[in-house]
Amino acid sequence: MYGTVVMLAVLIGALHSPLAGSVLITRYLTWSPWHYTGQNYGIAVMFLRRRGVEITPGTKRWLHASFVLSFVSVFLNFHFEGGVSQSNPFGYGDLQLGGFHFLSIGLPGGLRDVLMPMVGVGYVVSVVSVVTALGLLLRSSRFASVAPTALVMLTQAVWFAIPHIGFYLDWTTRIPALNPIGGDQFRFYFVWTAVGHAIQYLWITTYYAKADSRWSGFSPHFIKIFIFGNAVWAAPVLLFGPERLGRPDFESGLAMCVAAAVNLHHFVLDGAIWKLRNPKIAGVLLRARGDASVLDETEQRPPWQPWRRRVIWAIGGAFCLANVIPEIDIEQRLPSALFRNDFVEAEAILDRAALYGRDSSTWRAQLANGLVKTQDPWRSIPHYKRSLDFYPQAAGFGQLGILVAKLKGPDEAIQIWGEGLEEFPDDFDLNRRMGAALLRADRLSAALHFLGRAAELRPEDPAAIAEYEAARTRASD
Repeated sequence: MYGTVVMLAVLIGALHSPLAGSVLITRYLTWSPWHYTGQNYGIAVMFLRRRGVEITPGTKRWLHASFVLSFVSVFLNFHFEGGVSQSNPFGYGDLQLGGFHFLSIGLPGGLRDVLMPMVGVGYVVSVVSVVTALGLLLRSSRFASVAPTALVMLTQAVWFAIPHIGFYLDWTTRIPALNPIGGDQFRFYFVWTAVGHAIQYLWITTYYAKADSRWSGFSPHFIKIFIFGNAVWAAPVLLFGPERLGRPDFESGLAMCVAAAVNLHHFVLDGAIWKLRNPKIAGVLLRARGDASVLDETEQRPPWQPWRRRVIWAIGGAFCLANVIPEIDIEQRLPSALFRNDFVEAEAILDRAALYGRDSSTWRAQLANGLVKTQDPWRSIPHYKRSLDFYPQAAGFGQLGILVAKLKGPDEAIQIWGEGLEEFPDDFDLNRRMGAALLRADRLSAALHFLGRAAELRPEDPAAIAEYEAARTRASD
């Protein structure tokens, strides 16, 4: 519980500061392959121990080295100087523009060129040593005893060693499933690796859950996983979405910060749960098959009161729906509504999205763009404003001011450009438009300030200089 409170506090801080959010995202994307590596190594050892296969301490060290070296190849690719940013693995909006991005350490490229070949050679040597040792064990063991560990080693190689060492050697850049750097291909690689990690998790936890006296079958088990798994992802979005904290919206930072916080909490929790050095945990995870039940009946907690169970299920179900509904509304129905120019339905979908924390600057702008082309452009103004509330852009304030000037007059446009200048005081276009509008309104003193600032920002622009000089002449007259 304490860890959950701390992580929620970290998440709130990250959402208020793009720098803190970037640190959180970087920590997540760097720790994630290390967590996967640790889980793979633990599973590999667990399979050997549970099947009664004894390996020498030297072989175990080589096995551990092979997993660690595969992670080091990931670290070197993510953190070398000039490395491609990994800030957007899920395909959300351009996080860079929102200030959220992966903060590479920036290791010198020359150092990477020295270390990566060493890592590659060390990895190959360690794998060969382990495979040789396992091959020798086959003389006294069945193939089924060592095959699961060999399969986990292959999984680790396909997830990390082959893609990242292969990327350095330019062997895997044209294979989407094995390309760990860059755009859509990185998204594909990241997602299928994460899905593989999740399948491992479900497989192991289900195996042990079946041995519990409270096991009630696969269907109830997976229903619980589906509901509360979705609830964990939806709860932070619902509680800390743009309706509550203002910025960022889901696509320009909220989604990645939530993903980072949820996963880091998971990594910390796993570190406490899967400690094989703990005799009690090791007794469960490493016990050979055929032993007694996983849980001691005397240690089982008493069942919850019926009312408490109903409350927990109701809360979990509500949060689950808040994660499932957007997959239907935003991913399917909203694009279709905009394509059909059904702006009434699109507005209704986005208004619902605001209730569960998934309102979007991008979709609001697309809706507003569609409304401008109709006979009722007035309806576009609140959507443009909402888009800029989530994701301020100097050009957006400039264009909205032009539209508002046509529909409502110069005073409203001056207000819009003034809001833009509060966010972007050194933007040339906003200063120039503001100065020109104030000049037309005979507010000469204020106009001189903004036109003078525009001339300072672009002293090489003859039009800006001429406008400023003309304003000064008019003021002196």
